Amino acid sequence: DNVIRGNGGSYGGAVRVGTPYVGDNNNDNLVLAHNQIRDNGGTNLAGAIGLFNGSNGYQVDSNAICGNHSAEYGGAVSAFGYNVSGGKITNNRIWFNASYDEGAGVMIAGELPSDPTKLSEGSGPVTIDANVIQSNLANDDGGGVRLLQTSGSHISKANPETINITNNTIANNVSAHEGGGLALDDAACVNVLNNTVVRNITTATAVTSNGEAAPAGLSTAANSDPLQKRLQNTSLFPGSATLGTTVFSKPTLLNDVFWDNRAGSYSGTESGITVADANHWDMGVADNTGSLSPINSVIQTALGTDGGTATTLSDNPKFVDQSYDVAVNVLPLRTYPAFRQAVVVSLILPPNLLGNYHLAAGTPASPARGKGKASQSVVWGSGFSYTVSAPGKDIDGDIRPTGIGPSARYDAGSDQMVP
Repeated sequence: DNVIRGNGGSYGGAVRVGTPYVGDNNNDNLVLAHNQIRDNGGTNLAGAIGLFNGSNGYQVDSNAICGNHSAEYGGAVSAFGYNVSGGKITNNRIWFNASYDEGAGVMIAGELPSDPTKLSEGSGPVTIDANVIQSNLANDDGGGVRLLQTSGSHISKANPETINITNNTIANNVSAHEGGGLALDDAACVNVLNNTVVRNITTATAVTSNGEAAPAGLSTAANSDPLQKRLQNTSLFPGSATLGTTVFSKPTLLNDVFWDNRAGSYSGTESGITVADANHWDMGVADNTGSLSPINSVIQTALGTDGGTATTLSDNPKFVDQSYDVAVNVLPLRTYPAFRQAVVVSLILPPNLLGNYHLAAGTPASPARGKGKASQSVVWGSGFSYTVSAPGKDIDGDIRPTGIGPSARYDAGSDQMVP
């Protein structure tokens, strides 16, 4: 119940828990709840909230996190470093934050190893649930959520250190490179369940971009050599001889809605992205090392996928209010890398005017209604399988499924529509 505003500092401008690269800080079981955290700035690794090694069991819950900026990673929330028991980021509203580099909304990352041939320790298991992550801007990967080196030197068959991303509305975010909504690298065991990922944008203007379009809703890429070597170690993954044949970070995608995610390209002159010239690209592997497999989901385009399982292509998921939009202008400025900068051009409106991505009632019904399923068995290498289950509640706390017995209904996306 605090108001924390207008502060600045290193490793987090509002709340800093520990210090990176010093080992275990022994700051276990932090609860950061029901705060208004706004207009803060951080110079390194975190803008508003920085959680570093040894923040085991952290809970960041029910906060309003708005208008913060990082000169590096994690504009709003950055969990950077290894936490053996992980943490939870739940029920927050995270909007209008920015990062000069990656992860404008939520950044989960492992520390860089001192020897680049070695594997990061990773992040430990993390749950990101029931957040509204909207209108954030990253000048590299991950406008909404960024996972970077989360799978590290502790990962094994017995300890997959899963990242669960559930029930979030991830909308209207911008990345200057890959993954306007979500971006994954070296994140081997990730479950993306019942999320609404809509109207996110990539601009291809980052200094690391070649100007070609990149996946706008969810982007992933090839694993690093150290992570791939660990995944192929049959003593760590017994009975999983084919585990290493998947050479990129392939999340489990179940009961999601992806719609109107726009992938821009950049030719070196002033440009913008509008609905009229949008190149829709919901998900994909940015370096073309494979394809994604959405399950019981609603997507707008199959580009970057294998077609999925029981997945519906739809141009209109029928939300309550899908009129809110973010436009992007890319302007050449000498003060930015490669003389280009992506800027969100948008009115900062009250939350009730930022669109409403709950499923609308009416006939015909939204294609997301009843599209989901209760659970899915996932095979991750020969002899290594596990079951993921739809979350028992939606973003508002409504119970899933609606109804009982054979008529029980699981909706796709973050909202379970209750009559």
